[in-house]
Amino acid sequence: MEDNSASQTSRGWMVFMVLIITWTPILNPLSSYSAGVWTNEPTGASVVLDCPFNSVSGCGILDAYSSSRIVSDSAAPVSATNVVQSTIYAGNSAGGMQLNYVTPQVHRQMYVGLMWKTNSQFQGRQVGNKLFFIRGPQNNGVFLFNNAALNGGTGLLIYSHNSANLDNSHTCSLDMGLACFPNVGPGILTVGAWTKIEAYIKASTTNTSRDGIVRWWVNGVQAGNYTNMNVASLGINEWVWSETWDGTVNPMPTVDWSHFIDHLHISIPGGGNSSDQPPGPPASPTLRSVTTP
Repeated sequence: MEDNSASQTSRGWMVFMVLIITWTPILNPLSSYSAGVWTNEPTGASVVLDCPFNSVSGCGILDAYSSSRIVSDSAAPVSATNVVQSTIYAGNSAGGMQLNYVTPQVHRQMYVGLMWKTNSQFQGRQVGNKLFFIRGPQNNGVFLFNNAALNGGTGLLIYSHNSANLDNSHTCSLDMGLACFPNVGPGILTVGAWTKIEAYIKASTTNTSRDGIVRWWVNGVQAGNYTNMNVASLGINEWVWSETWDGTVNPMPTVDWSHFIDHLHISIPGGGNSSDQPPGPPASPTLRSVTTP
């Protein structure tokens, strides 16, 4: 005669195990970090880096001056609690970190998403503060936090091709079109506030073909959309964080200036070499001394 109690217990364990197997992927931290966060990442892009900054080297990122710090911030919006910190200390004209991530191959497109903020005391250079580069051979394109020191702690996120061999004066401002200002939305960054920054670049066919694309978003809202750029004609293979103070900090910091990155997400749209996919989105490393406390 069948033991109904034992049979029901056996069936109960089977249901429990099915539930565990079914729900286990939801516990995967990579899924929780990325899902629904990088809202302007091109569909089908291949993720090459998704770094929560529990460490730097653990993500395959080079800390060029061994000057970054991993610190805790329970308010970090994506992958709390650890974040990476870069600081130039009060009274110094040089400092901060340089982080380099290089892909094994050169690509025609790259998407970058990151969560960033400064400390609330951040003053910043009057001429703009370099944040991160998306670059490749003979191209040194950079995104900057513009004129925070002059605007009461707010400034625009702008893009510069930052390369002497390129001319974008047909579409951007200043000599050789070095400054591409937000042309779609406000693109405003605020000192001390966690901010989602997304950027997409597609290389132009040549240095003069005017068919490259540069797009960026602030907190999910598109700020810049330039579709006739000369940019990275030899391809893209590197993300770099570097303030590149270059000994020209003006005014000299009277308090510590710090940047924090909560999370870094990099992907290659279109398998690396296809045409642009909606939502569409001096050329050498800058070396400088670092002063540590």
